[in-house]
Amino acid sequence: MKGQMFRYVLKKTLVSLCTVICVLLFVFFAARLTGNPFEVMYPEGMEPGQLEKYNSEFGLDQSLIQQFADYMTNVLHGDFGISLVDKRPVKEIFFEKAMETFKLGIIAFLVSVTIGVANGIFMAVNQDKMICKLINHIISALYAIPGFVIAIILIMIFGYYFHLLPTFGGGTPAHYIMPVICLSVGPIISITRHVSNGIKETLSQDYIRTAVSKGIGRKQVILKHAFRNALIPTLTVIGMVVVDVITGSMVVETVFSWPGLGMTLVNSVMNRDFPLIQFGVVFLSVIVIITNYILDILYMIVDPRIEKGGTI
Repeated sequence: MKGQMFRYVLKKTLVSLCTVICVLLFVFFAARLTGNPFEVMYPEGMEPGQLEKYNSEFGLDQSLIQQFADYMTNVLHGDFGISLVDKRPVKEIFFEKAMETFKLGIIAFLVSVTIGVANGIFMAVNQDKMICKLINHIISALYAIPGFVIAIILIMIFGYYFHLLPTFGGGTPAHYIMPVICLSVGPIISITRHVSNGIKETLSQDYIRTAVSKGIGRKQVILKHAFRNALIPTLTVIGMVVVDVITGSMVVETVFSWPGLGMTLVNSVMNRDFPLIQFGVVFLSVIVIITNYILDILYMIVDPRIEKGGTI
C-alpha cells in the first residue's frame, strides 16, 4: 500500500512539474508573437536608434531561443525580470497587487464551499419539497448568466439605483460584497449540484436503506455515509472552484476596477509587458496546479481504491 502511494505521489509530482514547464514555454513564446512592446508604448514612433537601444537593453534583439535561455538562467537565480513599463522588478509589482486578489479569492472560495455544500445537503434531504424545486429553477437560470453580466446588474441595482454599495475600487468591507457575489455564484451552483446528486445517488443504494431500517438515524446516515461517498466528486468541483475564482477574478476585477492582479495582468497584456505577463500567468498557473495536486492526494486518502497498481 505504501509503495502504491509513493508511486502515485511521484507520478502526480512529475506531471505537475511538466505542466508548469509547458505553461512557462507557452506563455513565453506566445507573448512575443504579439509583437514588439515598444511599438505599443510609443504609438507615434520613436527617434532613430531608440527602438534598437530599448531592444538591446531588454534583450529583445536576441533570438527567441536565446531569450528563453537567458530568462530561465535568471529565473533559476530568482530574477524574474524588470517590467518594461514600470521599470521595476515584476515580483515587486505583482505582490503589491496580490494581497487584494488573494483576499477577494479566499473570501469567494469560502463563501462558495460553505453555501454550496450546505445547500447541496439541504436539497438532497428535502428533494421532494417545493422550496427545493424553486431553488433548482433559480440556480439553473443563474448558471446560464455570465459573471460579468451579473456584475453589471449588481452595479446598476445596488450602485446606481439604490446607492447602497460602492461600484469600483477596494478598501472597505462594502467593496467586497458585489465582487464576491459575482465570483461565488457559479461555484456555489456547481458545488450544490455535485453534493446534492452525490447524496441522492448514495441514499438510493441498498446498504443505505438497510442502515436506515436498522434504526440508524437519517441525519447520521447522510453525514456519515452519503456525504462521504459524495466527497470525491465534491473535491473535484472544489478544485474547479479555485480555477473559476482565479480566472473569473480577471474579468470581475476589471469590471469593478479592483486594485488586484486582474487589472494588473489585463494592463500588462495590453502593454505587451512580457516579464510581468510571464510571471503573473505562471504564478497563477502554479497555484491551480498545486491545488489539483493536493486534491489528487486527498482523493487517494479519501478512497485508496482510486489508485491501484499505479493507475487511476
